[in-house]
Amino acid sequence: MSFDLQGLDPIQAPNQQMPSTTNFGAKPEKAKNLFNEPGNLSGRELVGKAGIGLIIGGVIAALLFIVTTFIGTMLTSAISQTGAGSSPNPMLSIILLFIGFLSTFIGNISVAGIYNLFFSKKYYDGTKTFGLLLLTNGLLFFILAPMYFVFASQIQSLFLVLGFHILFSVFVSACQIEFTANPNYSGSSLMGNIIGFAGSFLVYSLFYKSFTMSGGVENQTYLIMLLPPVLAYALIPFGAGIREKIYYKLYEMGSNAFYIPSPSDAQENQDPEQKAFQEESEINIDS
Repeated sequence: MSFDLQGLDPIQAPNQQMPSTTNFGAKPEKAKNLFNEPGNLSGRELVGKAGIGLIIGGVIAALLFIVTTFIGTMLTSAISQTGAGSSPNPMLSIILLFIGFLSTFIGNISVAGIYNLFFSKKYYDGTKTFGLLLLTNGLLFFILAPMYFVFASQIQSLFLVLGFHILFSVFVSACQIEFTANPNYSGSSLMGNIIGFAGSFLVYSLFYKSFTMSGGVENQTYLIMLLPPVLAYALIPFGAGIREKIYYKLYEMGSNAFYIPSPSDAQENQDPEQKAFQEESEINIDS
């Protein structure tokens, strides 16, 4: 005689598996779903990102204004020197180099922190993002430093180098923030940030040209220095957000051309013949 007491027998059948209670290698649920589809930025979030960038750019510009007040005499004397044998203070290029580094590093870290706070579902790995931003801005400091010394005797070109330093650093940092959040769509994110960078650099170039051609460079010096952070932190995320909304519409229509699969996804989607051929090739190489 045998009894079948369902639910009381702790021994499982051979073809059944015990339910898994722990999954030590799994990512958080909010991070795992990010790689299935591109970002879908709402209109409110787009305006919010641009507004955050505008606020951060304004704060950085205010800090730059405070710093430049302490070197105002050096700036005005350098700009007013137009003689053939005159040259600006050699310390000015070093000061502008550190101004460019501090304004971009503080601003980019602030952007990443605010994104992690208000958009934590997408920008979830703040520690990795902060580390990459520190490394990137440090490398740009040493890469762009020779440009400051090359144009040290040309004050107008020196301000243009400073503007490019700020715009390019914000562009690269914005790319890293997006790459860390969703690497499968890094190519699409790069396109959006390029649009924002090109727009901000074009606007800055137009302002710079109008100031230099008007002959009032000395009076517009502070404005030329304060424009790049405002333009970069506002227009670059705005351009990236416009690209994100357009790409998601294309994704809904069935197009996902810029999706970059991870190695594990690529192996899962391989044809059985290709997978068998690859395994056979690996065996031959190992042997």
